Amino acid sequence: MAALIAVLLTLTPFALYFAWRRYGGGNAEEPSSGVILALLLGVGLMLGSAAWYGLSRSFEAGERYVPAVLGPDGRIERGHAEPGR
Repeated sequence: MAALIAVLLTLTPFALYFAWRRYGGGNAEEPSSGVILALLLGVGLMLGSAAWYGLSRSFEAGERYVPAVLGPDGRIERGHAEPGR
């Protein structure tokens, strides 16, 4: 289900663009260069932010992830990284 939602969220902007182009009638003009530039800057900012976030949250080389577990007192011990074996 999550994969279906991810695919739909990915394809939605393309579907809206093609619907705008198809059903816009005589008012459907080509997007201006300013709109195209803003879209390209937005996509670049999004990709750059995603790369920065991914790199800032990664583990050091040789570390492994230990998932969260339920402790003996019933409290959840958070997941963490520890040196690999």
